[in-house]
Amino acid sequence: MNKLILATGSNLNYLDKISIYLLSILEHSNFDANYLMFLGDHNVPLQSKKIKALKINLSDIECLNSVFCLQHGEFLKSKELMNETNDNDIIFFTDGDMTLQRPMSKDEIFKFRNFNDNDVYVGYNQSPSDTLYKESLRLRIKTHSKRYLKADIKNIKVYNTGVLAMNKKTWLKLMEEYIINFPEIDKTFHHYAKQQWLISYIIGTQDYNIIEMDYEIHNHTHYPSPKGTKIDENGVVYHNDKKVLFKHKWE
Repeated sequence: MNKLILATGSNLNYLDKISIYLLSILEHSNFDANYLMFLGDHNVPLQSKKIKALKINLSDIECLNSVFCLQHGEFLKSKELMNETNDNDIIFFTDGDMTLQRPMSKDEIFKFRNFNDNDVYVGYNQSPSDTLYKESLRLRIKTHSKRYLKADIKNIKVYNTGVLAMNKKTWLKLMEEYIINFPEIDKTFHHYAKQQWLISYIIGTQDYNIIEMDYEIHNHTHYPSPKGTKIDENGVVYHNDKKVLFKHKWE
């Protein structure tokens, strides 16, 4: 049986900020394996039986953005992670400003295990109708790229890639395409969310099957909360009265 894997990333400077998320993983995760992908030349200052910390050398990363985030797939530059996972294992890679509020349900586990090659599981950005064109205006354009900033981006969705899931084989495919395209996108936009823009562009224009996740899976406050979202007196976030799996940027 394929494994369900939860992974996130950090460097030494971000480790304190990610501590709340790591504690929530210790409390709630029923993924088959949990990983902290630690980017940098320092020893990894984390000792946990439930969360395995794996080191990635900065020199191995080809597309390093200003926030040191590897959500485009280069976390798989870890030889240990490559050795410990199979092509059909499903990897959820998330931002670190999260809280895992609950374990996955049986129905969710069944659904996630059945993702296939080229399936990409990702949630909404500003809204279900948000587009690459709208996002391009937010990211502050440095220079117009004839290749990317063309009219059809008004009809391609942009997603929030703070929670992104696919099997390992598909991650590797995305990573390779991202590395090829990133240099031009890096010159096109100012804001570091250019990474999210490019991921959305690749999955929206290439041979990927996008599976849109509900707000009960990933619920964030990068934009006003969607209808049906509420937070209780203990800070627990619900959508349509169901406890959200990944609470993102609510603190």
